[in-house]
Amino acid sequence: MPRIREHLIEEKTRHGKIRHLFHRRPDGRRITVKGKPGEVEFENRYQWLVNGGDQILDLEKSAVERQRSGSAPLTVHELGSHYRTFVDKEHGRSALSSYTIQHYGRFTDRFIRDFGPVHLDTITPHQLERILDGWSGTDNAWNNALRAIKHFFKYARVHWGLKPNPAEEIEKRKVVTNGFEPWEHEDINQFFKTHPLGSTAHLAMMLLLNAAPRRSDLVRLGPTNIIHIDGLPHLKFVPQKTEHTSAIPVTIPISYELQAAFDKTTTGDDTFLITEYGHPFTAEGFGNKLASWRDAAGVRSCVATHGLRKSVGIDMAENDATPYEIMAALGHSSPKVTKVYTEAADRRKLSSKASKKANLTKLALQSQVNPEGGTQ
Repeated sequence: MPRIREHLIEEKTRHGKIRHLFHRRPDGRRITVKGKPGEVEFENRYQWLVNGGDQILDLEKSAVERQRSGSAPLTVHELGSHYRTFVDKEHGRSALSSYTIQHYGRFTDRFIRDFGPVHLDTITPHQLERILDGWSGTDNAWNNALRAIKHFFKYARVHWGLKPNPAEEIEKRKVVTNGFEPWEHEDINQFFKTHPLGSTAHLAMMLLLNAAPRRSDLVRLGPTNIIHIDGLPHLKFVPQKTEHTSAIPVTIPISYELQAAFDKTTTGDDTFLITEYGHPFTAEGFGNKLASWRDAAGVRSCVATHGLRKSVGIDMAENDATPYEIMAALGHSSPKVTKVYTEAADRRKLSSKASKKANLTKLALQSQVNPEGGTQ
């Protein structure tokens, strides 16, 4: 079997056909390279093997053998195969939502693809931080990537006993933000002036003000969400964000104004809100549509769908709703989230009281009065 170039052997089979084998001496296995020397596909495959592709194939083969035998994974790629199976099972039993899987998958799939051959016991927290730095342009993006990688390595620790966990000691970055801009009364009034009763825009705004759902919940609300308690109509739904965790339902009385919007607006069989073509909105599609309705009404461009949820929470707090009442109305699973609205309401009240007690602005008027009591 003549060696026609580095690591490449040419041999004739018992059927008289010529084949080419890649063999890295002294212990490398023989790998068939399809095609003929000089062909693009052949040369690309040969060069990949020369650059270490044969070693990657060896790792993949041993990984499959370890996986079949139930042995613990050694590399990122091996762990990734187990992790993907785990995620699919978690989704099947409703422990992970499709949104969470998609969100985590953006980062874990990239990590598995870029660092597949790396041995798990060689990964350090400092290396992970450098990887996150390369992926992320903002602190929020960095935190999102970290959350996904932590979930990946938490699985490794819980299910395979991987220690130490290189992601465990990495802390998320502190992000200073005021969050979503709330809609003010003037914004809402301006919106209703442009979008009267009977329009889909009016009904959408009434649903947002009455039940304060997130976009993902709003577009799913329909006739099946109406129940009657003591003869009075209510909206009842489980927020998509918590349907796989607490699954606590939100139950809100339907106001007179919202009922009037139902009665006067064309709605769908499955969802209250429908597009001009009669189809339900997607969450992203509704966000874009609300933005166009907002712009048509001349409302500030800095406010969006979630800002209305914030407005409702602040309004409840300003009208003396307790934190736990707001939690129930907005479907919060923790009082920490509700605290954002109660603190905003408290700051507004305290600011208003403080401003009324300040007298320095009166100096502007006093300066216009002359010593004889007249004006200058």
